[in-house]
Amino acid sequence: MSKHVVILGGGIGGIATAYNLRRMDSSLKITIVSGRPYFGFTPAYPHLALGWRKFEDITIPLANLLPKFNIDYVPENGESIDPDNNKIRTTSGKEIEYDYLVIATGPKLVFGAEGQEQYSTSVCTAEHALELQKKLEEFYADPGPVVVGAIPGVSCFGPAYEFAFMLHHELKKRGLRHRVRITYITSEPYVGHLGLGGVGPSRRLMEDLFAERSINWIANVKITKVEPDKVIYEDLEGKQYEVPCKLSMLMPRFMGPEVVASAGDKVANPANKMVIVNRCFQNPTYKNIYGVGVVTAIPPVEQTPIPTGAPKTGMMIEQMALAVAKNIVNDIKNSADRYAPELSAVCIADMGGDAAGFFAHPVLPPRATVKHKKAVWMHWFKSAFEKYFLWKVKSGNISPFFEEKALELLLGVHGVRLCKDCSGSPGTC
Repeated sequence: MSKHVVILGGGIGGIATAYNLRRMDSSLKITIVSGRPYFGFTPAYPHLALGWRKFEDITIPLANLLPKFNIDYVPENGESIDPDNNKIRTTSGKEIEYDYLVIATGPKLVFGAEGQEQYSTSVCTAEHALELQKKLEEFYADPGPVVVGAIPGVSCFGPAYEFAFMLHHELKKRGLRHRVRITYITSEPYVGHLGLGGVGPSRRLMEDLFAERSINWIANVKITKVEPDKVIYEDLEGKQYEVPCKLSMLMPRFMGPEVVASAGDKVANPANKMVIVNRCFQNPTYKNIYGVGVVTAIPPVEQTPIPTGAPKTGMMIEQMALAVAKNIVNDIKNSADRYAPELSAVCIADMGGDAAGFFAHPVLPPRATVKHKKAVWMHWFKSAFEKYFLWKVKSGNISPFFEEKALELLLGVHGVRLCKDCSGSPGTC
């Protein structure tokens, strides 16, 4: 009888895991459980907010997509996990038994600053991006100061930088840039930290990019309150300051959703409710449970004066998904071989007319390879990759084969390695 793999989540992590499993073992029963009815290309959400993309350009309905590849789809969210009895319960009360469970739900967004959810927005979801798009259209008719940034505990800083740069570009096109003061406020100890302890010269590069675009920055501070006309922050000594704004876009911090917490403290990290995993992205207690993507509990790269988390970029998530699929298939075959992703981070910040890109390998320092580039072609490369990735999702060819081979040939970097001992920390190999 074929084994049943249930995957919670239909984003990059869930889809990549499902497609890799299907490619490796055609006999598996695979079910994706996701209350979000579409796959969305998350890196394009800042573009959606600025009206540079349409919703239908960067999303794919799951109900039409998954049956093409013999993957079952349950259009509900998971409500609870019973790891002792190998089953989940959905929001409608349906119980689904599994042989293997892959948790790839993505995060719960936490708006930690007072008034943040009411008066600000983010680009973390398509819905938030569309809400911001409406606010921007009103803003262009009567512009004023803007605050972009990140509250304490944020792990995903790239979209905040990208939105600030792209807004600068859009305001220039509209002839409004001289009327808008843009301020970037962040919990990072310095701009360009990115939750990664910096990537090569990222600090100097970000400072230069902000200076060239007349974007002010305030780092190493804690945003505490958001009001309709201002953002309030405090420094390390507890002194409070105000920055006026007519529009704000502040990144929330991430936690594991309630469905992960329901599995108990052996699955959910007590501190942030994210999935506890070893370096093979397998739960150490329940060996048939795996985590993929932002919902996995990866420790911060370093301790910072104000808490910051470690980002999980698209490349990292694809590497996790490939390793998890290999490990599940090998376990079914009674093979002792296990694989661990040697996580690498790629971040390309689109700036409208050009883009800045960083590559760090491995994610956790000390790093063997660091690359950076700012160029017009990087802007077009990011747009091309968006179309390429959406093609991969539509065609069922999610395997990162070409990306992996390119990294091996150009940089000598391996994405997933054979690992006889999974007991180490995630991201190490």
